[in-house]
Amino acid sequence: MTHKLCAVVWLLFVIPSAACSQNFFQLNETENDQLAFSYQWRDFNDRQQSFSFQVDKKEFLQPLKRYRGFNRERSQRELAHQLNRYIKQQQWQGIQARLTPRQQSVELVTANARTAQKQQQLNDYKKRLRDYYHERWDDYLNANFYRQLSLPPGEQGIIPDHPAIASEVTPTLKPLIKAIGEQLGTNTQRNYINYVASFIQQIPYNDLNSKLDSRGDGFVPPNQLLYYNQGDCDSKVTLMTSVIKQIIETPKMAIIYLPEHAVFGIAISRQPGDTTVKHKGNNYVLVDVTGPAAMPMGQVGEETKFQVKTQQYTVVPLN
Repeated sequence: MTHKLCAVVWLLFVIPSAACSQNFFQLNETENDQLAFSYQWRDFNDRQQSFSFQVDKKEFLQPLKRYRGFNRERSQRELAHQLNRYIKQQQWQGIQARLTPRQQSVELVTANARTAQKQQQLNDYKKRLRDYYHERWDDYLNANFYRQLSLPPGEQGIIPDHPAIASEVTPTLKPLIKAIGEQLGTNTQRNYINYVASFIQQIPYNDLNSKLDSRGDGFVPPNQLLYYNQGDCDSKVTLMTSVIKQIIETPKMAIIYLPEHAVFGIAISRQPGDTTVKHKGNNYVLVDVTGPAAMPMGQVGEETKFQVKTQQYTVVPLN
C-alpha cells in the first residue's frame, strides 16, 4: 500500500561520500502514524548501500520509552521506602531503614535495647531486613533493566542490562531485519555481520560519559537510537545484538566490556588478522560497531587490542 507522506519529522543528512559514512538519512511520518526510515551509506569497500523500512510509530517507540540510566541515590531512596513499608507490615518496633548522608546506601538503625532478649530480637530483625534488601535489590535491577558488572582488576558498577534490553526491543525491529534480509538474501554469516556492522557504524556517534558507575546516563535502547539517529558504543552494541541474534541463530555470541568501551563478539570461523577473545571454550571474533571508523569484522582499534591482550575485559554471553 502506498502512503502519502505528510511530514518530515526528524533529520535529513546529505554529506560528501566517505568510507562507511552516512551520506543520507531521512525519517518521515506518514498520515497513518507510520515512521518511514531511509538510509544510504558507503560500506567498507566504498560501495553504496541503501535500504528503507516502515514501522508503526506507537509500537516502535513504546518499548523502554521511559528508560533511565542508573542513579544510585534514586535506587537507594526506593529501597529504603520498601524496607520501611516492610517493617510496618511486620509490625516491628525499634528499627527503621534510613539513607546515609550522601544517599549512597541504606543503613538499619535500632533503638537502645533494654534487655538481652530485646537486643536478640533487634538483631534478628536486622538479619531478616538485610536478606529482604538483597532480594529487593535484585528485583530493582531486573525490573529496571540494569545489571552489575565487574572489570579487571576489580572495578565494579551498575550498567544497562544490554542483553535484556536487546531482547525486549527485538520485536519492534522486525521490519529493519526484514529490510536487511531483502538486501543480502542468501549470503555468508560474515557478509551479514559486516553489512550490519557498517550500517550501525555509519549512524552518528554521540560521545557520552562512560565511567563504569555512570554507564547508561546517555544510553538509548535500539529503537530510540534509530529514531534519534545517534548513540554511544553501548547503545550501538545493543542494536547489533538485537539484529544479529535474529539473523544468525547458531553461533555463540557475547558482549565484551572493556574500560570505557563495549564490542560485539561472535564465535564463527576466524580469518587471519581477526582479533578474538576466548571465553569458556568459545573463540569470539570481535566486531566494533562504534564508528565512525570503518572496521570490518575482526578489526578493532589499537587500544582495544591492547586491552584484549592484557585481559582488561569481561565477557557477557548472549546465548
